[in-house]
Amino acid sequence: MAEEQEYVFCTNCGTKNSRDAKFCINCGQPLVKPREADHPEQQATAHRQDEKQSSVMDATTSRINSWTGGRGAVKVSLRDFFGQVFHHHTEREAEDIFIVGTEHTTPSLTDLADDRVQPWLFSRALLFTLVLAALLWVLSILNPRTGVTVSLDVAIAIAVPVSALILFFEVNVYRNISFYQVIQIFLMGGALSLIVTMILDSLLGNNGELNLWGALTTGIAEELAKVLVAAYFISRLNVKHIFNGMLIGAAVGSGFAAFENVMYMVSDETGQLASVSDALLRALFSISDHTEWCAIAAAALVMVKGSRRLSFDDFMQPAFLRFLISVILIHALWDWNAISSLLTMAVLAVITWIFVFVLIHAGLREVKEMQLQLKQHQSTAKVQ
Repeated sequence: MAEEQEYVFCTNCGTKNSRDAKFCINCGQPLVKPREADHPEQQATAHRQDEKQSSVMDATTSRINSWTGGRGAVKVSLRDFFGQVFHHHTEREAEDIFIVGTEHTTPSLTDLADDRVQPWLFSRALLFTLVLAALLWVLSILNPRTGVTVSLDVAIAIAVPVSALILFFEVNVYRNISFYQVIQIFLMGGALSLIVTMILDSLLGNNGELNLWGALTTGIAEELAKVLVAAYFISRLNVKHIFNGMLIGAAVGSGFAAFENVMYMVSDETGQLASVSDALLRALFSISDHTEWCAIAAAALVMVKGSRRLSFDDFMQPAFLRFLISVILIHALWDWNAISSLLTMAVLAVITWIFVFVLIHAGLREVKEMQLQLKQHQSTAKVQ
């Protein structure tokens, strides 16, 4: 039998630590120690399982990445993406995030981040909204009036959509769309997309049932309505970058989600207000739904449009249709009552965010390519 090792390597950063240590001396993460019962065969089996899981993820991200014109798998790291959430940030830093989109606050191409994005302000917005909801809950106990309960339900209903919108606002590294414009798109786009959805529902004969056909027509009507409204704002602002399309789509989707959540706070059958638990459940489901689905479709639309003016032909491009059909199918499976469960929704949420992360990767690749072209142009100009 091999001698027991006197040290253990950190699985997070690879630093060599004493076997008796509980936390890594370099990164502070808990150490995973080998057990005496772990035979080489067991370790090999565990390694193969990890490789299998990694290969599935790599194959999935590689396929989606190929739709964006990229090659190879995309590393999805929640630790890296949310790395700034638990760090201390000042109010000045928060204010700087919102002061963008004007002639004097839009950074130059050379100043843009091209390696990663790390949003954090959205978490503060979510916490603030939940604290507000907690205060309204206390108020509803002290003063149980209908108006207070409505305020409580609304605060819970909009908490996640608004926070998600701020997340995508932070992700837009170009910082060329002001928060004033985003709020306009959030309000007007959310209302318009609900109206267009009702029109499409009528044309498709959707009766509101959540069987397979009903879920599919709901997915088609709602996702098509949102992307059409997003396309109007894309054309109006003539945006040219993937991150811009993602932000506009997120604004429309967040408005749709917020208004829909508020509508569901009152029962059509009984006229009764939803309970706090029902409101919290809808808020939980908003972690991965209309905001992200519309962000995906709108980002794909801008990706195929490029620097040209938006035209009908862009809607017929396979690169766009792949993403639109994907979110329609995800939405349909989300609503289909035959398979509806927390596990199904969790799986669909993961798939949705894989799409988001791949498009973020494509957006960063676009920034790098533009910066490279700028450097080449500057070098050519110097030679001449």
